[in-house]
Amino acid sequence: MREVILKLKERPDICLEVEGILPNVIADKSVEEIENIPIQYGNRKVKLSEFFDVYVEKSESPRLIFEGDMSRVKRIGYGLQDGEIIVKGNAGMYLGAFMSGGRIIVKGDVSHFSALNMRGGEIFVEGNAGDHLCASYRGDWRGMSGGTVIVKGDVGKELGSYMRGGKIVVEGLADEFAGVCMRGGLIVLNKAKARLGASMIGGSIVVNDVEELLPGFFEEGEEENPEIEGEKFMGRFKVYSGDHAERKAKGKLYVRI
Repeated sequence: MREVILKLKERPDICLEVEGILPNVIADKSVEEIENIPIQYGNRKVKLSEFFDVYVEKSESPRLIFEGDMSRVKRIGYGLQDGEIIVKGNAGMYLGAFMSGGRIIVKGDVSHFSALNMRGGEIFVEGNAGDHLCASYRGDWRGMSGGTVIVKGDVGKELGSYMRGGKIVVEGLADEFAGVCMRGGLIVLNKAKARLGASMIGGSIVVNDVEELLPGFFEEGEEENPEIEGEKFMGRFKVYSGDHAERKAKGKLYVRI
C-alpha cells in the first residue's frame, strides 16, 4: 500500500477542483502519472503538477494527504468510497460530498457544502465548518443518509438540512436552522442558535443549550439517561416532539436540563 502526498505549491488565485483524485484511483499510478492528472482551474484544465508537488511513501492502507492551505481547493474526497484522506490545513467547498465510505480527517476548517448528500464513511473536522454541512444538494429533498461527521468547532447555517440518516456531532456552536427539514438520523450539538429543527418531521436532535425553540415543538416530559437512535445519553433531558408546523411530524428534540 502507498501514501500519496500532494503538497500545494502556492494558494491559487481562483478555485481548483480535484474531483476524482481519490486514494483508490491513484493507488497504482506512478509519480509521473499522478503529476499528469488533469484538474480544473477556473474554466480550463491543467496538470496536477502545476499546483502540487507529488511524493509517494509506503503505508499500511491507501492514503492521500493534502498539505497546505486548501481553502480554494474544492471537492476533496468527492465521492470517496474507501481509503483515507488527510487534509493538513483548511479545505474548500464540497469536501466529502456524496461519499459512501472511507475516512476524511481535516486538521483545519472546512468550507460550505461539505459532506453534501453523504451516504457513508467518516469525516473528522478539527476546526470549524461552513454553511450547509451534511445538507442536501440544492433543489433535492434527500440529504445525508449515512455515515458520521464530527466537528470540534462551530458550524454554519442549515446543518443537516433534509437529513435522512447518519450522525452529526458538533462540539461548538451550530448557527440557525440546524436540522431544518430533517427526516431521520441523529444530530448532537453542544449549543445551537434559533430555529433549531425547523420543519423537521423525523429523526432526533440532542442539544445541551439552545437559544430558543420554535412554537411547533410540544413538550412531552422529561427523561433520565435516554436511549436515542440506539445510543445512550447520560443526564436528564426535556423531550419535545415536532416540528408540528408540519403534518405528521415525529421528530424528537432533547434539551439537557
